[in-house]
Amino acid sequence: MEKKGLLSLLMYAHFTNDIYNFVLPPLLVIMRYDFKTSYFEGGVLVALYLLTSGALQTPIARFAEKRGLQRHVMVAGFLGMALSMVLFGFSRTFPEFLIDSLILGVSLAPYHPQGIGAVSVAFDAKQRGSAIGMHQLGGNVGMFSAPLIVAALFSALRLSWTMALVVMTVPAIAVAALLSAVFEVPLDKVVPEEPKGGDRKGLLSVLFSPIILLALAYAFNAISTRAFSSFTPSYLDSVTSNVGLSEVLTSAVIASGIVAFPLGGFLSDRLGRKLVIWVSYGLAGVLFMIYSLVGGVIALPALFAAFFFGYVGSAPALAFASELGSGGRTNSSVALVFGAGTIGNAVGPFMVGPLIDALGFLISFRIASVFALLAAVPVLLITVKGAKSRQQTYPDS
Repeated sequence: MEKKGLLSLLMYAHFTNDIYNFVLPPLLVIMRYDFKTSYFEGGVLVALYLLTSGALQTPIARFAEKRGLQRHVMVAGFLGMALSMVLFGFSRTFPEFLIDSLILGVSLAPYHPQGIGAVSVAFDAKQRGSAIGMHQLGGNVGMFSAPLIVAALFSALRLSWTMALVVMTVPAIAVAALLSAVFEVPLDKVVPEEPKGGDRKGLLSVLFSPIILLALAYAFNAISTRAFSSFTPSYLDSVTSNVGLSEVLTSAVIASGIVAFPLGGFLSDRLGRKLVIWVSYGLAGVLFMIYSLVGGVIALPALFAAFFFGYVGSAPALAFASELGSGGRTNSSVALVFGAGTIGNAVGPFMVGPLIDALGFLISFRIASVFALLAAVPVLLITVKGAKSRQQTYPDS
């Protein structure tokens, strides 16, 4: 498989993965009506699957790298997503939803490190940011498709809870079959350097200052963006009293990533990873704060712009992470940064859910905006002499 084919395949896989990564927030609107799920319980459910996914990404990535099982863990993850949807469909109580959310989190852990790592290895440094940006675009389309799919299944087709969730298994099963049939794992040709004295640090070799600072920045940005994206459907429903419209408006906001992800990667290939990350995260923080101070449908352009700049920094950060961990540790390094972001994604809704119950939406959103402002700070502290450019392992065509 040539590298453009690899990128197309993984964009489709990422699209499907992120449908499931983002399907629970819009489902919370339905669960609140049908099962009386509180905002606090909704925050716990979202936090549980995100924390589980974030905590497992690095160990799963390192396990798969050492044993050459990248494709196998990816396929297992998609099959697990399908299983979690079936379980959600037959669940009715909060304890049952907790188990379902845990299984969803385990299932979501394998894809991102393997997918992003494969793209990073297949493309050289001059193309890597743009390639990862295109890969992220696939995920973003999945993210903003999730609320539309939920709206279509429940509002347009008027399916029952169980039937809608059973239908949701189809995309995951299809991708699992496709990856099993055609995915080839690219090999990283950079030979890892041995530490002086012959000590092998293994996974700990990625735990050095630049990667930690990058992970911290990525996590802060994730706390804010996921807090907003998780409860924007519920907030807009409270403003418009229209579930379908709230899901569509949420999708429109998240759709800013269609341009932002590729643009961020493209700019970072030309202007540098650190500059693009710092500027984009700083602007996102300012715009999130503006939205939380104004509120309502009238302020949606500010929210759109905030998500846009938050997404611009994503591909450069992941490309930067892959360059800090080449030589058989690419997926582990990506997993460390992306896993930190996933944990940040969990902290956001877990923090904001009970705050909304106590203080209301806008005050809670202002608190979340502070983390977006903080995301730019660690980036300024990163100092790297230069990342190695790994060889291409796939032909251009």
